[in-house]
Amino acid sequence: MRRVLELVRTTQICDFRRYGVILPITVQHTQESLCMSHIYALAGMAGVNYKVDRYDYGVDGQFTPVTVRGNRRVNSGFPLDFQAKASFDWECRNGCIVYDLEAKNYNDIASRTPEETTLILILLCLPRDRAEWHASEEAGTTLKQCCYWHSFTGPTTENDTRKRIFIPVENRLTPEVLNDLLAKERARRQNQGL
Repeated sequence: MRRVLELVRTTQICDFRRYGVILPITVQHTQESLCMSHIYALAGMAGVNYKVDRYDYGVDGQFTPVTVRGNRRVNSGFPLDFQAKASFDWECRNGCIVYDLEAKNYNDIASRTPEETTLILILLCLPRDRAEWHASEEAGTTLKQCCYWHSFTGPTTENDTRKRIFIPVENRLTPEVLNDLLAKERARRQNQGL
């Protein structure tokens, strides 16, 4: 049983039922929940609205700045779409986060046209040790590790499974960076004209 608990802790197994341990949700759903928690916290601290799409058609959610019109706060109309991923299967190499993104997800982002709302990838890089993903203590709650963002355009991949991407470590997603991305999206859309 100690070996099974060690495997669970280090996330080396996904089908826990075989080992007589039943977890309420899958490791992938736990990772997704942690990723959305990071995104929710970032949006709150950035002071922007955030929503998650009910159905997954290549977009997981959207950030929208809030503006004041008259005496009301309303969505600005200049959103930024995102696709969220979480993984412990990544590495930092030569100033980049190296991650093998599913080809279909890569193509969803790369195939966006300039007329469409920008779609960014948000990758939560989790520690390999599952015990380090989250800690809740009286002094505070810790979520590890951090999120990075990336956007790409241009040819889609013909790979059937995965496409290796390189995200500069400078693309760490913070509240300030999120507001900067939203400002750039607004400027891009306004410069396009209608």
